Amino acid sequence: MRLVVYGAFNCPYSFVASRRADRLAELGVAEVNWRAVVHDPGVPAVGVAVTGDLAEMFDREFDEIRALLRPDEPYMLSRPTVQPNTTLAVAGYSTVAAAGVDPLRRALFDALWVEGLDIGDAEVLGRLGCPPAAPTATMGRWREEWLGFERPTVPMMVLPDGARSRGLGALKRLADLMPGGSAAR
Repeated sequence: MRLVVYGAFNCPYSFVASRRADRLAELGVAEVNWRAVVHDPGVPAVGVAVTGDLAEMFDREFDEIRALLRPDEPYMLSRPTVQPNTTLAVAGYSTVAAAGVDPLRRALFDALWVEGLDIGDAEVLGRLGCPPAAPTATMGRWREEWLGFERPTVPMMVLPDGARSRGLGALKRLADLMPGGSAAR
């Protein structure tokens, strides 16, 4: 089965979708084509300090994510200090050859959500192996496709028959595709 998943590196739900997509690929259940999008281009280039309302929002999202995890899924998220603008990360990711996209996707998500690094910083991206790149045609195409869907959100998954799942529904569908289904803790 071939799935297309649209996700944003600075979205914790997309982090979980990425982990689940990797597990499905590892099990041979699905081939996943991950298309990174900048879902909030209004984030300044220097990012936004994760304090106050933004910190509280992430904490609520983390609580929701904990409740959605399967027993075999570890909880690895930690609140970053900066919500990054991901334009440089998505641009670099969109230039990587097929063999390198999955490792780079994992590295970008882990850098932000596990290590707390600012993936909007060009130096951090360079250390992660993300090539420096200006916005690309591929990046623009992914964004246009994503914005062309009714109610674009992240994560968003397109199934082989064209059916779409978005947000929490996409997370549930990814879990349901795994052996044992989506039994939450």
